Amino acid sequence: MASTDAAPTGALPLVLDAAAHRISFALRADVAAVGEARHWVRQQLQEWGIAPDSVDTAVLVVSELFTNAVVHTSSEIITCAVGATPDQLLIEVVDDGTGQSRPSPQRACPQDEDGRGLMLVKAVSQRWGASPTGVGGGQVVWAVLRLVRA
Repeated sequence: MASTDAAPTGALPLVLDAAAHRISFALRADVAAVGEARHWVRQQLQEWGIAPDSVDTAVLVVSELFTNAVVHTSSEIITCAVGATPDQLLIEVVDDGTGQSRPSPQRACPQDEDGRGLMLVKAVSQRWGASPTGVGGGQVVWAVLRLVRA
C-alpha cells in the first residue's frame, strides 16, 4: 500500500556549483555491494570534514536508496553520486532502467521486517524525489540533507 505521507517532493534536487565536493562510483547491483557503498560514502565524507552525525545520516540514506535499487530493479550496475556544498549534501542513486518505474513508499505494519526505507529517507532529508534518467528507462532517486561540518 503506497503511503501518501512519504511521497517524494516535486522540487528539483540541489544544483551543485563548481566549488562543491563530489564523488561518484558504480557498483554491481548486488546486496553485498550495499555495504561497499556505505563504506565509500563514509570514508569520503570523513575526508571532507563532515561531522559524524551528518556522516551517519548520509550513510543511512545511501544504504536505503542503494538497497531499494538492488531489490526493486533488475539493474546490473547502480551508480551513487554524492556532492557537498558548505551546508547541504546531495545523494543520488541511479539504476539502469529495469524494474519499477517509481519509488513506492510503503506503510509497514509493526511485525514487518522491511518497508520503512523511504519513510526513513523522508524523515532525515530536507527533500527527496525521483526523476527519470532519460537513458533506457533508468531513474535517479535523490535526497538533500542538511550538512554539519566537523
